[in-house]
Amino acid sequence: MPIPLQEDSAVEIRRQRVNARGLNQWPQEEAGDAFEIQRYQQWLDGLNGEVCLKHPFYSLVLPVRSGFSARMAYYFAIGDYEQADLQLITEMIRPGDRVMECGAGAGVTGSVAGMHSENPVVIVEPNRAMYDQIRNTFAANGQTLQLVEAAVVADGYKDVHIELGIYDEYWWSSALTPARADRRLTVPTRTLSSLLDEFHPTVLVLDIEGGECGLFPAELPVSLRMIMIEIHTPDIGEVPTIDLVNHIQGQGFRLCRLLAQTWVFLRD
Repeated sequence: MPIPLQEDSAVEIRRQRVNARGLNQWPQEEAGDAFEIQRYQQWLDGLNGEVCLKHPFYSLVLPVRSGFSARMAYYFAIGDYEQADLQLITEMIRPGDRVMECGAGAGVTGSVAGMHSENPVVIVEPNRAMYDQIRNTFAANGQTLQLVEAAVVADGYKDVHIELGIYDEYWWSSALTPARADRRLTVPTRTLSSLLDEFHPTVLVLDIEGGECGLFPAELPVSLRMIMIEIHTPDIGEVPTIDLVNHIQGQGFRLCRLLAQTWVFLRD
């Protein structure tokens, strides 16, 4: 069965809707989406091996197999998966950057970061079910990575493990309310300070589904020039969001971009 194709007109309409969503980043299922997702589900169910989907806007592919999320495959193919992050990474990461990404998803944003930094990317990801996918995505895009199999936590977190909530239907996991998830995993932890000390990134990309609250140490290393962070205000609340932003800015960073829920801070 051939890859389901998206008409150029449908991709352009979706692009306009993504731009119009403003601070509401998440894809909103629209008329016709359920049919397209079902079409992708039937296609994925019939796959015998790996096939690469092409992104409509970037030189980027997503390798998929039977069992892959039909929703993720569809939203990627129509240009509605992590679109804000892809745009910001493309515009703001420069050659020579050392990128560390905490919360890798399917490896799509990390692959683009590698393309623009021209360096291997450090990936910190706790969900072991995604490791093969992340490696396959990097390989399919000609990029290399160093995978740290852990959940990133604040310095004050004393346990070497944390309970993670895993969701089957969508493409994210969270340690905020694991009891609400489809299943739970106990995963190892690494403090953000220890990761910064070990890898010395110049760019930190952070998307950990609410785990950013209270995460940052008292002092950030001078080597860090940019922080790109998805702040989940609906999950952590207004006051923790303000505290987080003020803490980052108090260490010599200024807010320079805000696209969807992703905030970009550059060091002055």
